[in-house]
Amino acid sequence: MDGKLNCIVIDDEKHAVELLVDYIDILPNLNLIKSFTDPLSALMNISLEDNTDVIFIDVDMPGMTGIDLALALRHKTRYLVFTSAHSRYAIDAFGVQANEYLLKPISMSKFALMIDRLIKLDEAIKKEADKEDYFFIKTDQVQKYIKVNLKDLVAIEGLNNYVKIHTVAGMHIAYLTMKELEAKLEGNDSFIRVQRSFIISTDFINKVEGAFITLNNKLEVPLGTTYKKHFFSFLDKKTLRSNRGISE
Repeated sequence: MDGKLNCIVIDDEKHAVELLVDYIDILPNLNLIKSFTDPLSALMNISLEDNTDVIFIDVDMPGMTGIDLALALRHKTRYLVFTSAHSRYAIDAFGVQANEYLLKPISMSKFALMIDRLIKLDEAIKKEADKEDYFFIKTDQVQKYIKVNLKDLVAIEGLNNYVKIHTVAGMHIAYLTMKELEAKLEGNDSFIRVQRSFIISTDFINKVEGAFITLNNKLEVPLGTTYKKHFFSFLDKKTLRSNRGISE
């Protein structure tokens, strides 16, 4: 509904339902579609067709606990938020893939901050989904194009006005520049430029020896001086080290 998050509230206490309903009405990016004070009724009357984005569930309810109810409803909502007066249920709540755990009493500010976190998470998920995970290159044959999946892209090698595109299936030559390919891959953390003529996929690094990087396709890439600092910073972050011998 116009970018709003569709919400359902489940709590056996009527005043608790009314409070969350009021909060939902106040925030412009939320839309209430259903509310329940009986967990069994919620179980029977929530369906995939509701297109639910967020379900708020109280933990301690008669007849069926919020944890048990969440197990049955988790696949029917994108986000799950538990509400409870007790913190002791938090571990169980996150065990059923809860996104948030709100302790009662729930203030408007606490509720609004939680919704802000969910909206940012939602935007990040959508942004990631919108990323193109492939591109096409034109070959030297008339009207022939080859699809390159980013997950299969091992390296890009510059050749003056052309580039060699190394993939798990083989190598292709395209009339493109390194600058154009670098712009295409901008924002994708799986790719790193290691010299003027090479962009590589970090997923396919096999080993690093001195100033040479060997990729899984046995391609050996020399590390350029200009790019050493950035590459070794990446390598340092990804290197697992033992803490043995370090005094606490």
